[in-house]
Amino acid sequence: METSEIPSGLTLNFDYPAASQTNRVHMMSKGRANDEVYIVFSSTSLPEGWNEADGKLPTEDEFPGYFCGNETLPVSDLYRVGTIPDCVSMGAGINATTIYNTFYKYTLSGDTLSDPKAFFVQANQLLPGHLGGGMTTVDNGKVLWSVGDCLMYGTDGRAAPQLDNETCGKILLIDPDSGSYEVVAKGVRNSQQMRVVETTPYPLSLVKSNKLLVFMDIGGVTAEEVNAKKLSDILYGTTTANFGWGRDENGIAREGTFSVEPGALGILGTEPPCDGDVEIGEEGFDQPWIQFGRTETDIFHGISSFSVGCFDKLKLIWSEFNTGLIMGTTEEFCVDDYQGPSKGYKIKLYDTDGNYLEGGLNDLVMEELGEVGYYRGDPRLFHYPDGTAGVFIERTGIFYKLTEIEI
Repeated sequence: METSEIPSGLTLNFDYPAASQTNRVHMMSKGRANDEVYIVFSSTSLPEGWNEADGKLPTEDEFPGYFCGNETLPVSDLYRVGTIPDCVSMGAGINATTIYNTFYKYTLSGDTLSDPKAFFVQANQLLPGHLGGGMTTVDNGKVLWSVGDCLMYGTDGRAAPQLDNETCGKILLIDPDSGSYEVVAKGVRNSQQMRVVETTPYPLSLVKSNKLLVFMDIGGVTAEEVNAKKLSDILYGTTTANFGWGRDENGIAREGTFSVEPGALGILGTEPPCDGDVEIGEEGFDQPWIQFGRTETDIFHGISSFSVGCFDKLKLIWSEFNTGLIMGTTEEFCVDDYQGPSKGYKIKLYDTDGNYLEGGLNDLVMEELGEVGYYRGDPRLFHYPDGTAGVFIERTGIFYKLTEIEI
């Protein structure tokens, strides 16, 4: 994108010392027409014509707390924490600020973007935390957007993701024509990718619908998830879909098929801890297609992306930020008879010469960068236009294609 194509009024040149939080262009998706595209910018100022965000952070000082579980480090507002203290695991000294996810409709002609029109603004909190960003366009041209829970790592999400009057922790359905929105799903922690998929490969389990909304959700320390639900239920259901994150009116906070403790703001890797199981198929909640966690030998940092419907045996694959592993399941998602999360497997990867990649996609980082000592590549799975699966390695900027082979 050229500088001349960035709308006036936005502030994108903010300085922020955390690389993962500096995505000035947060996300994009196709528009209603072939010559339209929707682009979401992250700006520290509101666009021209806006005095406040459409989707707001919770009311100031409504949700107080403590840093690091320490009562001597009070926070008057978890959504406006100010300067982050030294006790935190990552981000000490950073001054948290409000960021505005600003949605624009552009006209696309060849490689040129023109005529930007702002249609929606969602407020979030810029800090080492959960900025969401999962986005997809549905058939009527409206946009599904995952806000993120707007919090720093370490907590159970607190109450906002379960409160119908808040936008944090929600999936919104946004109308680019009117700028109006509605909450269509709640209890979502930090989804950075979503996709609408045709379900024709799964005729037995999805006889009542031919489309699914599938999205990944980065977990705390208990469960990384890929969730799925009939798109028709998301868009037109009589009740709001609830994927469990955040503490509900009964005092329970969920992560996958587990309940979690309140946790401690700013503690990474151990908070919030798991405190038990919840019932499989629990009424009123949507549970994951797959989930995975951590062991002493598998210190996964988090799910980074997924691809669905691209292979024969593998119905779903997903990637992991730190290890470079690809995992997958051979089991379809059954919406009408949910029996719990599907079984997942670590997938062996080989290059085009047949060489086994023992370090997964991280071996491709080493191949490009040489001996640099640290090879986390942040792999992002996607679908090529022909429907095949691809992976983009953020660290190296290289695209690859994935195919399924017999071994």
